[in-house]
Amino acid sequence: MQPLTRSVIRVELAITPAFQWEHKIHGDAEPFWVFVQDSDSEQLLHSELFILKQKNASEQHMLSFIVPLYEPMPPQYFIKVVSDRWLQCENVLPVSFKHLILPERFAPPTELQDMHSKLVRELGFKEAEDYFMS
Repeated sequence: MQPLTRSVIRVELAITPAFQWEHKIHGDAEPFWVFVQDSDSEQLLHSELFILKQKNASEQHMLSFIVPLYEPMPPQYFIKVVSDRWLQCENVLPVSFKHLILPERFAPPTELQDMHSKLVRELGFKEAEDYFMS
């Protein structure tokens, strides 16, 4: 997890299949739903369809998505990966915010740099000079 602002975090999820692929049973691909729910499982904050293909079934897969974060900050979110075809084939991962450090509420303004203005005729751009001087 990485907070982008006080109200948005980016989540990077590594998915590693924990089953043996059988082409007769699974075919060429297996669809899974990835859900992010709040700590009470009342709000669905993100949903995404992930399709696991046979040729990449033994590899680790990375998903990256952005999720809102509400104040007061909840203790955790739940990431749930659920098979679209198989009953009771799901995994739930609690993501704790206990050690999450958020950016400052009001970031300091960017300092202005000392810049020296120039006259239009000093630019040496005849069209601009004609435009601004008329």
